[in-house]
Amino acid sequence: MADIDDYEDDAMQYAPDRRLLHYTSAALLSVLLLMAAILLWNRMVISIKSGEAGVLYSFFTGTDQGNIYGEGVHLIWPWNTMHVYDVRFQTREQTYSLLTNGGLAVNLKVAIRYQPDIRMLPLLHVAVGPDYLEKVVFPETEAALRRAVGQYGPEEVYTSHRGFLETVVVGSLSKMENRYIIVDDVLVKSVDLPNTVRDAIERKLALHEEEKAFQYRLSIEQKEAERKRIEAQGIQTYQQIIAKSLNPDLLRWQGVQATRDLATSPNAKTVVIGAGKDGLPLILGGDR
Repeated sequence: MADIDDYEDDAMQYAPDRRLLHYTSAALLSVLLLMAAILLWNRMVISIKSGEAGVLYSFFTGTDQGNIYGEGVHLIWPWNTMHVYDVRFQTREQTYSLLTNGGLAVNLKVAIRYQPDIRMLPLLHVAVGPDYLEKVVFPETEAALRRAVGQYGPEEVYTSHRGFLETVVVGSLSKMENRYIIVDDVLVKSVDLPNTVRDAIERKLALHEEEKAFQYRLSIEQKEAERKRIEAQGIQTYQQIIAKSLNPDLLRWQGVQATRDLATSPNAKTVVIGAGKDGLPLILGGDR
């Protein structure tokens, strides 16, 4: 019985130590779990903002091509990866050095407005990847520009004649839609030519505008000459009509009217009644 009592005393003596060890282990495990959660928080809790979409890559099964993850918070396993894409329209500028049909080098500064096709986002991720701008958009735009610029001369490229911009846009769209990317517009912002070529083109354009202004002035003068010709014909016709209605009695009556008006005017004059031809008044001014 003494041995049993001693064993019970020892068990009661070490019981608090075991409880303390249990509590310490639990606290240590909690701390380790908390530290792991803090360290893995960015890999497990994924926030997708407005205008973005995500593609999930699983360590065991690969890219999830059946789901596109939209805006909001998503929880994933830490060994998986969420690739977030900006699916808004974006604009990037790029400068290309190209050759015209005559072999002259020109530098084109181009603005490209694009966005990934959100419906095909998993396929874009598998086929191209997040750096699709450098792998697809810029190279395909350059290829379309080279084909378009190679068909024209420097002046046509400089002035964007014959649907040049439309050709660039159509060429770019037809290529990149097959790569799960939507190109909304391609705009050539500036064309840089050698100074001598640019000056020659600008002089030619200035002379062309002067010629158009001269042709316009010449057209105005021709229209003015036509107006005067029509006016002269009208006066001639009027005089012919009046001449047919004139007779001696009408002229005599007009002379009487003129004599009456002169007689009532305050100006100094000499009127000889009946001294003119056909008995009309002869009017002599004061400064004869």
